[in-house]
Amino acid sequence: HAFCAGADIGRFAGMLGDAAASAQYARDCSRLLAHLDKMEKPVVAALNGMALGGGLELAMRCHAIVAQRGAWLQFPEITLGIAPGIGAMVVPYRRWPQAAALFHGMLRRAERLDAARAHEAGIIAELADDYASLIRQAVARVHALAGQRRAPLDRPVAIAPFDAAGAAQPFSREVVGIIEDAVRTAAAAPTLATALDVGYRAFGRSACTAAAREGITAFGERRKPDFSRTG
Repeated sequence: HAFCAGADIGRFAGMLGDAAASAQYARDCSRLLAHLDKMEKPVVAALNGMALGGGLELAMRCHAIVAQRGAWLQFPEITLGIAPGIGAMVVPYRRWPQAAALFHGMLRRAERLDAARAHEAGIIAELADDYASLIRQAVARVHALAGQRRAPLDRPVAIAPFDAAGAAQPFSREVVGIIEDAVRTAAAAPTLATALDVGYRAFGRSACTAAAREGITAFGERRKPDFSRTG
Protein backbone atom coordinates (compact mmCIF):
# COMPACT_ATOMS: atom_id res chain seq x y z
CA HIS A 1 0.00 0.00 0.00
CA ALA A 2 1.06 3.59 -0.52
CA PHE A 3 -0.29 6.96 0.52
CA CYS A 4 1.80 8.44 -2.29
CA ALA A 5 5.00 7.14 -3.89
CA GLY A 6 6.17 10.60 -4.92
CA ALA A 7 7.00 12.37 -8.16
CA ASP A 8 7.28 11.05 -11.70
CA ILE A 9 11.07 10.62 -11.81
CA GLY A 10 11.00 10.08 -15.56
CA ARG A 11 10.19 13.76 -16.05
CA PHE A 12 13.37 14.87 -14.30
CA ALA A 13 15.69 13.76 -17.12
CA GLY A 14 14.62 16.64 -19.34
CA MET A 15 15.49 19.22 -16.67
CA LEU A 16 19.01 18.05 -15.87
CA GLY A 17 21.54 20.84 -16.26
CA ASP A 18 18.95 23.65 -16.22
CA ALA A 19 18.81 25.21 -12.76
CA ALA A 20 16.18 27.80 -13.63
CA ALA A 21 13.80 25.32 -15.28
CA SER A 22 14.23 22.86 -12.42
CA ALA A 23 13.54 25.50 -9.78
CA GLN A 24 10.45 26.65 -11.68
CA TYR A 25 9.25 23.06 -11.94
CA ALA A 26 9.51 22.80 -8.15
CA ARG A 27 7.55 26.05 -7.75
CA ASP A 28 4.85 24.80 -10.11
CA CYS A 29 4.57 21.47 -8.29
CA SER A 30 4.22 23.37 -5.02
CA ARG A 31 1.09 25.32 -5.91
CA LEU A 32 -1.26 22.82 -4.23
CA LEU A 33 1.00 22.63 -1.17
CA ALA A 34 1.15 26.41 -0.87
CA HIS A 35 -2.65 26.44 -1.09
CA LEU A 36 -2.83 23.91 1.76
CA ASP A 37 -0.60 26.15 3.86
CA LYS A 38 -3.22 28.90 3.69
CA MET A 39 -6.37 26.81 4.05
CA GLU A 40 -8.53 27.40 7.11
CA LYS A 41 -10.61 24.29 6.42
CA PRO A 42 -8.63 21.42 7.98
CA VAL A 43 -7.10 18.75 5.77
CA VAL A 44 -5.79 15.55 7.36
CA ALA A 45 -3.45 13.07 5.65
CA ALA A 46 -4.33 9.41 6.28
CA LEU A 47 -1.26 7.25 5.63
CA ASN A 48 -2.04 3.62 4.88
CA GLY A 49 1.42 2.64 3.66
CA MET A 50 4.56 4.30 2.39
CA ALA A 51 4.73 8.08 1.92
CA LEU A 52 7.75 8.89 -0.23
CA GLY A 53 9.36 12.11 -1.45
CA GLY A 54 6.81 14.53 -2.81
CA GLY A 55 4.05 12.40 -1.31
CA LEU A 56 5.51 12.88 2.15
CA GLU A 57 5.99 16.58 1.45
CA LEU A 58 2.27 16.73 0.63
CA ALA A 59 1.33 14.92 3.85
CA MET A 60 3.47 17.27 5.91
CA ARG A 61 1.58 20.29 4.56
CA CYS A 62 -1.76 18.95 5.79
CA HIS A 63 -3.08 20.18 9.12
CA ALA A 64 -2.37 16.81 10.72
CA ILE A 65 -1.23 13.29 9.85
CA VAL A 66 -2.74 10.02 11.05
CA ALA A 67 -1.26 6.68 10.02
CA GLN A 68 -1.64 2.96 10.23
CA ARG A 69 1.01 1.38 12.40
CA GLY A 70 2.68 -0.26 9.42
CA ALA A 71 3.14 3.00 7.50
CA TRP A 72 6.57 4.50 6.93
CA LEU A 73 8.04 7.75 5.68
CA GLN A 74 11.07 8.46 3.50
CA PHE A 75 12.76 11.20 1.50
CA PRO A 76 14.63 9.10 -1.10
CA GLU A 77 15.81 12.01 -3.25
CA ILE A 78 19.46 11.77 -2.19
CA THR A 79 19.51 8.22 -3.63
CA LEU A 80 18.80 9.86 -7.00
CA GLY A 81 21.47 12.52 -6.59
CA ILE A 82 19.00 15.36 -6.09
CA ALA A 83 17.59 17.49 -3.27
CA PRO A 84 13.88 17.40 -2.38
CA GLY A 85 12.08 20.13 -4.31
CA ILE A 86 8.82 21.15 -2.69
CA GLY A 87 9.35 21.84 0.98
CA ALA A 88 11.10 18.93 2.70
CA MET A 89 14.13 21.06 3.57
CA VAL A 90 11.88 23.73 5.08
CA VAL A 91 8.47 22.77 6.47
CA PRO A 92 9.36 19.76 8.68
CA TYR A 93 11.89 21.84 10.59
CA ARG A 94 9.40 24.65 11.14
CA ARG A 95 6.53 22.39 12.20
CA TRP A 96 8.47 19.88 14.29
CA PRO A 97 11.81 21.47 15.26
CA GLN A 98 12.21 18.93 18.07
CA ALA A 99 12.60 16.23 15.39
CA ALA A 100 15.31 18.04 13.42
CA ALA A 101 17.86 15.25 13.92
CA LEU A 102 15.42 12.75 12.38
CA PHE A 103 14.90 14.99 9.37
CA HIS A 104 18.67 15.41 8.97
CA GLY A 105 19.03 11.64 8.62
CA MET A 106 16.07 11.35 6.28
CA LEU A 107 17.33 14.07 3.94
CA ARG A 108 21.04 13.22 3.91
CA ARG A 109 20.90 9.42 4.19
CA ALA A 110 17.39 8.54 2.98
CA GLU A 111 16.65 6.97 6.37
CA ARG A 112 13.19 5.48 6.72
CA LEU A 113 10.99 6.62 9.59
CA ASP A 114 8.33 4.19 10.75
CA ALA A 115 4.95 5.41 11.92
CA ALA A 116 5.51 4.55 15.58
CA ARG A 117 8.71 6.58 15.78
CA ALA A 118 7.13 9.46 13.87
CA HIS A 119 4.28 9.39 16.39
CA GLU A 120 6.72 9.49 19.29
CA ALA A 121 8.41 12.52 17.68
CA GLY A 122 5.09 14.34 17.33
CA ILE A 123 5.06 14.26 13.52
CA ILE A 124 2.12 11.86 13.32
CA ALA A 125 -0.84 12.82 15.48
CA GLU A 126 -2.47 9.40 15.82
CA LEU A 127 -1.82 5.75 15.00
CA ALA A 128 -4.52 3.42 13.72
CA ASP A 129 -4.67 -0.37 13.93
CA ASP A 130 -6.38 -0.96 10.57
CA TYR A 131 -7.70 0.85 7.52
CA ALA A 132 -11.25 1.32 8.80
CA SER A 133 -9.92 2.81 12.04
CA LEU A 134 -7.57 5.03 10.05
CA ILE A 135 -10.43 6.62 8.13
CA ARG A 136 -12.58 7.04 11.24
CA GLN A 137 -9.71 8.68 13.12
CA ALA A 138 -8.84 10.94 10.20
CA VAL A 139 -12.44 12.17 9.94
CA ALA A 140 -12.61 12.71 13.70
CA ARG A 141 -9.36 14.66 13.56
CA VAL A 142 -10.79 16.92 10.83
CA HIS A 143 -13.79 17.71 13.05
CA ALA A 144 -11.54 18.30 16.06
CA LEU A 145 -9.42 20.77 14.09
CA ALA A 146 -12.36 22.72 12.68
CA GLY A 147 -12.19 26.36 13.65
CA GLN A 148 -8.66 26.12 15.04
CA ARG A 149 -5.93 28.40 13.74
CA ARG A 150 -2.80 26.78 12.38
CA ALA A 151 0.48 27.58 14.07
CA PRO A 152 2.25 30.26 12.00
CA LEU A 153 5.41 29.21 10.16
CA ASP A 154 6.53 32.74 9.24
CA ARG A 155 9.42 32.85 11.64
CA PRO A 156 13.00 31.57 11.75
CA VAL A 157 13.63 28.36 13.63
CA ALA A 158 16.67 27.04 15.48
CA ILE A 159 17.67 23.51 14.45
CA ALA A 160 20.07 20.91 15.74
CA PRO A 161 23.49 20.87 14.03
CA PHE A 162 24.29 18.24 11.41
CA ASP A 163 26.37 15.32 12.59
CA ALA A 164 29.63 14.75 10.72
CA ALA A 165 29.58 10.95 10.64
CA GLY A 166 28.24 9.21 7.57
CA ALA A 167 27.01 12.40 5.96
CA ALA A 168 27.47 11.37 2.34
CA GLN A 169 28.49 7.77 1.77
CA PRO A 170 27.29 6.14 -0.42
CA PHE A 171 25.64 9.30 -1.70
CA SER A 172 26.90 12.48 -3.34
CA ARG A 173 28.86 14.71 -1.00
CA GLU A 174 28.10 17.69 -3.25
CA VAL A 175 24.33 17.17 -3.09
CA VAL A 176 24.44 16.52 0.65
CA GLY A 177 26.18 19.90 0.93
CA ILE A 178 23.46 21.56 -1.13
CA ILE A 179 20.84 20.06 1.19
CA GLU A 180 22.64 21.16 4.34
CA ASP A 181 23.11 24.70 3.05
CA ALA A 182 19.46 24.92 2.07
CA VAL A 183 18.23 23.62 5.43
CA ARG A 184 20.36 26.16 7.33
CA THR A 185 19.45 29.09 5.06
CA ALA A 186 15.74 28.22 5.06
CA ALA A 187 15.69 27.86 8.85
CA ALA A 188 17.02 31.40 9.18
CA ALA A 189 14.63 32.90 6.63
CA PRO A 190 12.12 35.42 8.04
CA THR A 191 9.05 34.05 6.22
CA LEU A 192 7.82 30.69 4.99
CA ALA A 193 7.65 31.93 1.40
CA THR A 194 11.26 33.04 1.49
CA ALA A 195 12.31 29.74 3.03
CA LEU A 196 10.42 27.71 0.44
CA ASP A 197 12.13 29.60 -2.37
CA VAL A 198 15.48 28.61 -0.86
CA GLY A 199 14.37 25.01 -1.32
CA TYR A 200 13.21 25.51 -4.91
CA ARG A 201 16.54 27.03 -5.88
CA ALA A 202 18.48 24.30 -4.09
CA PHE A 203 16.57 21.69 -6.08
CA GLY A 204 17.55 23.60 -9.21
CA ARG A 205 21.22 23.55 -8.22
CA SER A 206 21.12 19.84 -7.45
CA ALA A 207 19.69 19.15 -10.92
CA CYS A 208 22.88 20.58 -12.42
CA THR A 209 25.23 18.15 -10.68
CA ALA A 210 26.93 15.11 -12.12
CA ALA A 211 25.33 13.16 -9.28
CA ALA A 212 21.84 14.08 -10.49
CA ARG A 213 22.66 12.94 -14.01
CA GLU A 214 24.01 9.65 -12.67
CA GLY A 215 21.12 9.11 -10.28
CA ILE A 216 18.32 9.88 -12.73
CA THR A 217 20.01 7.94 -15.54
CA ALA A 218 20.47 4.92 -13.26
CA PHE A 219 16.81 5.11 -12.24
CA GLY A 220 15.76 5.02 -15.89
CA GLU A 221 18.13 2.12 -16.58
CA ARG A 222 16.94 0.23 -13.48
CA ARG A 223 20.41 -0.04 -11.98
CA LYS A 224 22.06 1.12 -8.78
CA PRO A 225 23.70 4.54 -9.18
CA ASP A 226 27.44 4.94 -8.59
CA PHE A 227 28.19 8.29 -6.96
CA SER A 228 31.82 7.45 -6.22
CA ARG A 229 33.00 9.34 -9.30
CA THR A 230 30.55 12.24 -9.27
CA GLY A 231 31.53 14.05 -6.06
